[in-house]
Amino acid sequence: MAIQYRTMTLDREILLLGGLISLLIVVILFAVFYTRRRSGGATGEAGSLVAADAPEDIAPWVLEGQRLFNLWQERIERLNELKGRLSGMAQEIEQLRTEIGHIDAMRAQITRLSDESERCRVERDHLREVLARIASLAHEAAAKPSD
Repeated sequence: MAIQYRTMTLDREILLLGGLISLLIVVILFAVFYTRRRSGGATGEAGSLVAADAPEDIAPWVLEGQRLFNLWQERIERLNELKGRLSGMAQEIEQLRTEIGHIDAMRAQITRLSDESERCRVERDHLREVLARIASLAHEAAAKPSD
């Protein structure tokens, strides 16, 4: 009897295992058909409905593409504007460098003229001293009685 009981348990386990396997196969098939239907892989009437919906699904992508294209076009225009401004600034910088060169030349000339002015002032002061000495000698000569 123990063997017979064991055989019944084995048959019961085999039936339970077969039921689980068949349930698993049904779930897998359902998942495959569900994913095919969502991705547009179905055929027949459902396939033609998906094909008819395709332009509506693409429209947002097209609009997003146009928006991105316009955005990049604006950025390129802004970049070209910035390049133009940069070119103008480069020309201004070159003009300022030229003006700085002129200013440096004028500073050198001012320094040379200042040195020359200082020499003239020293010479003038020396000549004043000589004239003052001559005037004092002339004054002394006029004050002395002549013999």
